[in-house]
Amino acid sequence: MKATFSEYYSPSDAEYSQFLEEGTIALDANVLLAPYKVDSDSRRQIFEILTQLKDRLWVPYQAGYEFFKNRPAVMAGEEKVYQSLETPLVAARRKIDDHLKSISGHPVITPLDAKEILNGIDQLILKVQTLQKGRDSRLEDSLRDDPILAKWEDLLEARMGERPSPEGHHEMVEAITRRFAEGTPPGLQDEDKPENSHGDGLVWLQLLDKARADKAPTLLITDDVKEDWYRRHGGKTIGPRIELIREMQDSAGVTYYQQPLSLFVQRAGKFLHKPVSEKTVRQVAGISSFVLSGSEFERSVYSELLTEFPTPDVTHYLQEFSPVDLAVRVGSVVVGVVVTLNSSFAGRNNIKLLTQALTGRKFDAILLVTPKPLTARDLDILMDLAEKSTKPLDAVTWHPIRSTSVRITKVVLSLADQARSIVLGP
Repeated sequence: MKATFSEYYSPSDAEYSQFLEEGTIALDANVLLAPYKVDSDSRRQIFEILTQLKDRLWVPYQAGYEFFKNRPAVMAGEEKVYQSLETPLVAARRKIDDHLKSISGHPVITPLDAKEILNGIDQLILKVQTLQKGRDSRLEDSLRDDPILAKWEDLLEARMGERPSPEGHHEMVEAITRRFAEGTPPGLQDEDKPENSHGDGLVWLQLLDKARADKAPTLLITDDVKEDWYRRHGGKTIGPRIELIREMQDSAGVTYYQQPLSLFVQRAGKFLHKPVSEKTVRQVAGISSFVLSGSEFERSVYSELLTEFPTPDVTHYLQEFSPVDLAVRVGSVVVGVVVTLNSSFAGRNNIKLLTQALTGRKFDAILLVTPKPLTARDLDILMDLAEKSTKPLDAVTWHPIRSTSVRITKVVLSLADQARSIVLGP
C-alpha cells in the first residue's frame, strides 16, 4: 500500500535520516530571516543544528534574493511599534484640541492651561518621533555589522543557487504563468499579488533543477505554510501538497518532503542529539508565515470566542450586505465582529458597510479582527469612524498560533462595557 501511495506518508525515521545524511536541505527566505525574530538562545540552538548539517544545506537563488530584499524591513520591525504609538497620540491631540476650542470661554480652563495641555501631548509625540529617528540610524549600523548575516555567510558559502540568466528567468516566469492557469501549486495564492507573484514558483522550479542535477533526496524547510505549499486539515498542517511530492518524484526521480522550521529543529535535533527547548519551538512556531483562508480564520475567531462565551451567545451573522461575520451577546448588548484577512481594510465599500453597521440597530459595538496589523491609513480612517460614532469601535490583530496575540474575548468584554455605559448614561 505504501509503495503505491507513498506521497501520503510522512517519512519514517530511516527515511528522514536519509534526508539529513545524503539529501539536499533547502532553506526558504523566511527561514533565513527567522534568526532575526527570536531571542539569542533560540538563535543559538537553530544555528547549532544547521552547523552540523552544513554540508547538506542549499538555498535557491530566489530565496536568497528575497532574504536580502526583506532583511532591512525585518531588522526594522519595531517601526510598526512606533506607528502604533504615534497614531493614537496624534488622534488624541486633535480631539483634545477640538474640545478645548469648544470650551475656550469657560473660566476653569484658561488659554495658558490649554496651551500647556497641548504642549504636553506635543512633547510625547516628539519623543516617539525621536525614538523612531534613532531607530533609523541604529538600523544603518546594524546592516553594516550584522552577526546573523556573518553566520549565514559562513554556513552557506558556495551553497547558494546561481542567478538565472535573463532568458532563463523569462522562461521560468512563463512556465509559472502556465502553472497558474492549470491550477498547479505552489504559488497559486500569490497569483494576484502586485509584486513578486512568481516568487514561490521560482523557488520551486529552482529546487526541481537542483534535485534533477544532484539526484539527492530533497527536504525543503519553509515557514510559508499556505495551502498551496502544505496540506491542511482542521486548521492543522499535515504535510506537503501531494502534487509537490509527485512532481519531484516524476521530474527528478527523488523523494521529497518539507517542514516548517519549528518541526525541523525538533526532529532534526533529536537525530543529531541536539534537542531544542520547548521555548525555542514555541518562538519559531510563532513566526511562521501561517496563512488561513477566510473561512478558516473565521472559524478560529469563533472558537476563540467560545472559550469565554456560551455557544448560544456566539452566532454567525449571515445577513447580506453586512461586514459583520459574528455576533456576540454579552448580557444586554451585542458586539458585532468583522473578520477579515486583509491588512488593508479601507476600501470605499468596506467603510460604507462598516458605517452602516455602526449606525444600525443590530449591534451596540463593532470589533474588527485581522491576522495582520492594519495600515496607518486604515487606523486613521477607523479612528475617524470611532470619533463620529455613538457606538464603540475597536480593531485588533489576532492570530490563532501567536501566543502573544491579544485575547479577542477581553476586547469584546471591554467593548460591551463601553456600550452599556453609553446606553445607561452618566
